[in-house]
Amino acid sequence: MTNALWDRPWAVRAAYLFLGVVAIAMFAIRLAGPPDLMGKDQERPAAYVMDVLQNGNWLCQRDQYDDITSKPPMYTWLAAVAAYPLGRLDLVTLYLPAAASTLALAWLIFAVGRAQFGLLSGFFGALMYLLSFTSNKQVALARTDGVFALAVAVAALLACRAWMSGRGWTWFWLAAALATLTKGPLGILIGLVGLVAVFWEWRGGTPLPLKGSHWLGIAVFVVLVGGWFGWSYVREGPPLVNKMLKQELATQTLSDERGAPAGKGFYKPTLYFLARFAPWSLLSCAGFWRVWRRPASDPRQRRFERFLFCWFFVGLFCFSCSPHQRGDLLWPLIPAAALLGGRELARFAARFEPQTVVWASVAVTVVILGLLVPFNSWAASRTVYVPQTEGIIQLATQIRQQVGRQFPLTHVDDPFALQFYLGPMRRVVSFQRAARLLDGDAAAFVAVHDLARLESCRGTNAPSLHELARWPATGKPFVQIVSNHPRLEWTRSMAACWGPWRVQMEGARVVRASAAEVVVAADAAGAGAVQVTNESDAPHPVRAQLVHGATELAESAVLAPGRTLRVPRD
Repeated sequence: MTNALWDRPWAVRAAYLFLGVVAIAMFAIRLAGPPDLMGKDQERPAAYVMDVLQNGNWLCQRDQYDDITSKPPMYTWLAAVAAYPLGRLDLVTLYLPAAASTLALAWLIFAVGRAQFGLLSGFFGALMYLLSFTSNKQVALARTDGVFALAVAVAALLACRAWMSGRGWTWFWLAAALATLTKGPLGILIGLVGLVAVFWEWRGGTPLPLKGSHWLGIAVFVVLVGGWFGWSYVREGPPLVNKMLKQELATQTLSDERGAPAGKGFYKPTLYFLARFAPWSLLSCAGFWRVWRRPASDPRQRRFERFLFCWFFVGLFCFSCSPHQRGDLLWPLIPAAALLGGRELARFAARFEPQTVVWASVAVTVVILGLLVPFNSWAASRTVYVPQTEGIIQLATQIRQQVGRQFPLTHVDDPFALQFYLGPMRRVVSFQRAARLLDGDAAAFVAVHDLARLESCRGTNAPSLHELARWPATGKPFVQIVSNHPRLEWTRSMAACWGPWRVQMEGARVVRASAAEVVVAADAAGAGAVQVTNESDAPHPVRAQLVHGATELAESAVLAPGRTLRVPRD
């Protein structure tokens, strides 16, 4: 058996298949591990997806606090499309864009590495990328970083191809638009920093100037990104600019959450890379050294490896200067490191028979996948978010079993994870509104974390509340379900608050509800009724519908503050 094995067509298909199996196995390992929805700031992305599914806000989403999204909507769109056939969100569909992006990026690394350095280099680069702490986290993380890394990598590699061929910039700008719609304009910068290699080639005496037209590509970028932002601005107004451009982009560019200036932790991104891509980061460093000291003699390969070098190090410099630093931010740079590290490993593996290389690759993969199971459990044991998420799951399961998913809970300051695992999304209300609701005559059920604060907002002669469910079962509660009714059950007269609405039902149960619609079904005892009151300071549209057997009654109106819509009418 000779090295010609790597040139056979079935070897390419086998490599793609193997990488796919590894990525799916990593996804399954993460899903089977301890849940961590409350950690890593994943609740807000989940809320955005649920806002799309429940309220139809595809253009610009809001979270459970009615705050506008801080990121462009690409991740939200992908997760919503994955969840749409089911009609609701779960962990699989929430994480699916991240998992798919991880697999797609591994396949991209393999394809590009194979074309530039050979099949074995591309395969090792992709396998190193998958079998890393980076992918272990990325494959099941409800944040934009994984999708952004894929979009940036595509944009960067298209920029490299356009440089070498002198054409194709339209494709780069299309990929840059997708990156911008994922996380903002940083994608353009990171996609272009590898072109510093143009000056490197010029100084080396083998210049290859940039050629080609950008006008069509820029027009595509403006239509996609500008069209989405402009349409969103027409709908949302100044709050969109304040949140996305001022708070998210400008503020984090100039300082971090603690007010630290740019360059404060200049060394941190380098340490993040060395630690979170270990042990493969050592091979990448060897690859970087080879590019610097012994560049390839073939002009095309030399330009590509210098592009990768500049993509990584110029990008690393940009992240090092930024005051906002997280290890996850480096993910768009890892493909460059994986490609060069894979080439170094392939040089070493060339000393052995192909059969030995294949079995060694399989063995290392199985060992690392096996180690990820206890590693994820160990990592979960070091955070409070995992037991909290598990407790919320238990509480949500108890509520669903007793009263179903659509039970009209009013949410105040409880974690959004409770709404995620229950199913419907209800925008939270103030302690004062919840207190007034509980002081009323209708049965009201409230999910709360700070019960003492809620009690302080109630009247001095208000009757005591009943604790109907809680987590944990003993000790200081983290979340409680309290009510002015002694049991967790559907009653004939019920009231709830979410968003601007106070909804009261007489002889009816909620079928579905969104930000602008309430649909209830009359119970078997007789005719029911529903009334919706606007408790906000601004007018809002609403549709109320009552279903009684084959009969449906509906009313629609734009309710002014303090006004009520009732079905059936009095």
